[in-house]
Amino acid sequence: MTKHSNQNSNTRYSRLLIAAFVATLMLPACVLIFTDGYSLLRALSAVLLPTGFYLLWSVAHKRSGMMVCWGLLWFILAALQLVLLYMFGSSIVAVDMFTNLFTTNTNEAGELLSNIWPMVMFVVALYVPVLGLAIHSLRQGFVIAPATRRTAAVVGAVMVAVACATGQFNVFPFNVVENIYRSVAEQVKVRRYPTSSANFSYEAQCVGGTDQREIYVMVIGEASRAANWQLYGYDRPTNPRLSTESNVVVYRNVLTQSNATHKSVPMILSSVSADNHAEIYERRGIVQLYKEAGFRTLVVSCQAPNRGLIQMMCDEADQTIYMNGLNDGAMLEPLREAITADTSDLFVVLHSYGSHFNYRERYPDSFSRFTPDDDVSISKKNRERMVNAYDNTIVYTDWFLAEVISTLRQTDACSAMFYCADHGEDLYDDRRGRFLHSSPTITYYQAHVACLGWYSDEWRAAYPAKAEAAIANTMAPATTHSVFHTVAQLAPIESKYVKSEVSLVSDGFDCSVERHYLDDHCNARRFGDVGLRQEDWGQFAIKGITDLQ
Repeated sequence: MTKHSNQNSNTRYSRLLIAAFVATLMLPACVLIFTDGYSLLRALSAVLLPTGFYLLWSVAHKRSGMMVCWGLLWFILAALQLVLLYMFGSSIVAVDMFTNLFTTNTNEAGELLSNIWPMVMFVVALYVPVLGLAIHSLRQGFVIAPATRRTAAVVGAVMVAVACATGQFNVFPFNVVENIYRSVAEQVKVRRYPTSSANFSYEAQCVGGTDQREIYVMVIGEASRAANWQLYGYDRPTNPRLSTESNVVVYRNVLTQSNATHKSVPMILSSVSADNHAEIYERRGIVQLYKEAGFRTLVVSCQAPNRGLIQMMCDEADQTIYMNGLNDGAMLEPLREAITADTSDLFVVLHSYGSHFNYRERYPDSFSRFTPDDDVSISKKNRERMVNAYDNTIVYTDWFLAEVISTLRQTDACSAMFYCADHGEDLYDDRRGRFLHSSPTITYYQAHVACLGWYSDEWRAAYPAKAEAAIANTMAPATTHSVFHTVAQLAPIESKYVKSEVSLVSDGFDCSVERHYLDDHCNARRFGDVGLRQEDWGQFAIKGITDLQ
């Protein structure tokens, strides 16, 4: 073969490599134009800006194979974006998604990946061959022809210039790169939490109270949406025990402040809200409040330590126990042991696995009330099985909470239990085909959470005004911000950080306070401005929640 023929073959291969590099990376950008309803100018920029950038990147060196290999980050971002679109149907890879990489344990990640394997295989089949072409190009020593390189550079530069003229820069993959930066910045704040909160004090003290022993249990649920609880009108018997339990008060109008666990749970544990979220790194959690008030404290968690704010706030307790992925019932024994260990006043936090995906892994076989509930891949065609398994997790939560109540009742102490889920879950409920939680945009099913309290006869006798308020506030417009302040006021604790106006056991609950949601960039937004759709407003109306728009 002549030298000229070799050069032509080299040029054709390089052109193929550049075309494959640009085309495959542009796939998620093009899909987003339709799923997110871009304006004409933004759609133009969404095509021209990344295409021009990828062209310039691919010819920045005469060996395009080298530049394609160095573009591994762009392949990873594109693959993540396609997987996210498969799961949620719209929106870019959010800050919360990257933060989840820091806080999700490997078991949870494995459960999810094993159930979205079709999409995982697709992105592997899409991007690995391009990298293979690049590696082959490097091994063969292929060099892009100068004329081709100049042409690609000029075309790329013109595309970027035209895109910049539109003023629309919030396009893939650059907005995702920004989210990576935000996520890393957030993790830096988290790592500094022990130092930034070291000098904080609630200045808490018990005032009044009873001569009896006092025991309070706070249970944090996971991904438990109100829509699938019998107590909230669901047409399946998912709460066979709680529905017949005396002294249970159901709070029917509680919304999450975030659909991501790593943000929602710390706000539940802390006195801050979505409105002043930045202060969360300077304050300790509710465990510290009870410790200052003289209570012995215990935290038991079925979730693995995640090096995040949740773990740091939980580790403030006198004793912290991690059950490392066991079913929630495993937390009952440490609770009972703590109750019988001595006669001191006791505060316990139980952090459950609740209804976190993979649902079938969250309950024993004996709780398979709704069948078939076997493990299946995430797909709308498998919705019946997934809903059956999800509903079984609610049945198991019902049993678990009833056992906690039974344990407290047997102590004859002045006791109470307060339960609230951190957020809800999508289950392919409507034409949008949404699934799971932590999506960049929230839905009714992720927002409306299960929340209830159980108040012993002894507690009701000791604090009659609080008991009356607890019943009066069943439809109070609350968010998960109320959990901290409600649980704090179960005991006779006084602190300038405990706010009666958001406590569900206070007759001073302020129904006029507007509810806010913490968006992906940690901005507090009215629920009316977070992108809820008509399907969501319809469900809120059915539940009698009409104050959000």
